[in-house]
This record gives sequence, structure tokens and C-alpha cells, in this order.
Amino acid sequence: MSHSKLPSSTGVPKPPHSPATIEKKELAKSRFLRFVDVNYHGPIDNAKASWQYVERTTRRGDVDAVNVFAILKHKDGNHQVLVVKQYRPPLEKYTIELPAGLVDQGEAPEIAALRELKEETGYVGKLIGQTGRQFLSPGLTNENMVTIFAEIDTEAPENQHPTPSSADRKLGITKEWLPLKNLHQTLAQYEAQGWGVFAGLYAIAHGLYVKEHMGL
Repeated sequence: MSHSKLPSSTGVPKPPHSPATIEKKELAKSRFLRFVDVNYHGPIDNAKASWQYVERTTRRGDVDAVNVFAILKHKDGNHQVLVVKQYRPPLEKYTIELPAGLVDQGEAPEIAALRELKEETGYVGKLIGQTGRQFLSPGLTNENMVTIFAEIDTEAPENQHPTPSSADRKLGITKEWLPLKNLHQTLAQYEAQGWGVFAGLYAIAHGLYVKEHMGL
């Protein structure tokens, strides 16, 4: 499932030519974010149009952030996925998410993902594959994220006493194994109880649902 090398574009059309930017202004800036206003030529009539959005100030390459879909396989087929729980101020609620974090300068996405997995959960994972860049809310931000797929061997010596980093423990981040079977139902139950569910986790769960129930 690795997309580290982009597949051939044969049969896939190229996007239309992007409209030209007229002017881009920074409206506000913090340590991690900047709020910008951009004026550009509209794609239909070439008339002046504008948009406001948020950028990350931390981008050092092509990828802003990573998340990790880490699996624990069982011989009986009742596999599990590792998730983290934490409080998110923008939602004013606790969330169920995949381990995730920003990519450091000069760091490959897969290295960043395995680092974040270790920091947030204490587990050391084995890389299986990765996706291309995903844009989770393109009307709000240009932020992008790559999903890394990993497998965790809980019998390995390095995984006998998984301990998250002190910084992540201070943030109150906790870990939990959820059953991979009927994952979408489990997440829906969490949502019904008031938890916020990370879009990337829900998307994978829905993909598994479609495969299981539509015979694909």
C-alpha cells in the first residue's frame, strides 16, 4: 500500500490550470499557525475572488503531519487497532484518534510516524506502507497529512513495557486497543457517548465496512 513512489498517471486526467494569485496577506500569526487572506482570479470568469484560510508555520517539506494506523494481529483473526484518547480544546471534548504528530525538519514521514507512535503510546512499530498526502479540510486550511500503516509485535522485547513520553503523559494522552472487526460500529458507539472521532480513523473504518458488507 506504499505510495512513496507515485503510481503512473495513465488514464487519470490532470487538474485544470490553477487560477493566478493576485495578492496574499498575513492577517495574524502565532507560533504554529498563520491566518491569511488571498485574492485570486476566479476559475470561471477570471473575476477577482478572495478566500481566507489557515496555514501551519511548521511545514519544512511537502508533508505537515502524519498519523499511524497500527495493527496488532491475532491468530484467531480478532485483530486490533491502536488508538489514543485526548482532550481537544477546539471541540471542547475528548477524542478518539490515531497516534499522530507533526513532521520535523529533514524527517521522512515514515520516520516521523514511528517516532510519534513511540512517544504517544510507548510502542515500537514495524512499517507496512503509507498513503499519499491527504487534505482533511481543504476549505479551511492547506494542511496535509500522510497515513502510515504499521504492525506492532507485543511479544517483542522493546514492547514489553510500553511507556509514553513524559510530555505526552502530561497532556493526558492515553492509549487503547479497539477491535478491528466492526470498527465503524465501535466508533459510532463512542460518538454516541460524546467522544469526537478523528476523520482519518472513521474513514478507514468505513472502508473496512464497505469491504466486509459489499463483498468487495
